Amino acid sequence: MIEIPSVPELEFDERSHVYRIGSEVLPSVTTLMKPLSDRFYKTIPEDVLQKAAGRGTAVHNAIENWLGFGIVDIPVPYMEYFDAFYDWWRKYEPTVIGSELRLYHKLLRYAGTADLVCMIGDELWIIDYKSTSTLSEMLVRVQLEAYARALESLGVKAARKGALHLRKDGSWDFPGFPAGDSAAWRVFGSLKNIYDYTKSYDK
Repeated sequence: MIEIPSVPELEFDERSHVYRIGSEVLPSVTTLMKPLSDRFYKTIPEDVLQKAAGRGTAVHNAIENWLGFGIVDIPVPYMEYFDAFYDWWRKYEPTVIGSELRLYHKLLRYAGTADLVCMIGDELWIIDYKSTSTLSEMLVRVQLEAYARALESLGVKAARKGALHLRKDGSWDFPGFPAGDSAAWRVFGSLKNIYDYTKSYDK
């Protein structure tokens, strides 16, 4: 069984959503990707985005509780999203390596939380849950590659990546992406460079 190295040095403040190692603040994958996500979501009203964020949090929490404790606890309006997850689970029968797994890149100094790291068959997967009405490949490719490279910097290389798109009618889609997405990694590297450059003028 593959074991993910523990990273007790990485601290996370849930209220401020800030990752730290000692006194060093590490930008999150979400923060670094903001120029991309702002472009994708710019035409969507703020109240719709807030509702989607609340739904995403509820679905993520329900999946984590089920994986950790075997309980189903989700608001009734979002039950179909969990049903979609459970249907996917029965089909693929993954072996959990880590759920809500906090990671950071040792060299590039960014951090994030992978929804699920698991074995499907004999392959190690990094999976992100999505409950949005549409799935943006532009965003998810970059996000998953950032998680994969952070995990690799810790000594574990994923073979595959996937976005589990859960829908309100109880259906799901599971597009997979190969490891080593060089195009997505170049984009993420550019985002990190821009972040570092702008932060250098904050001092």
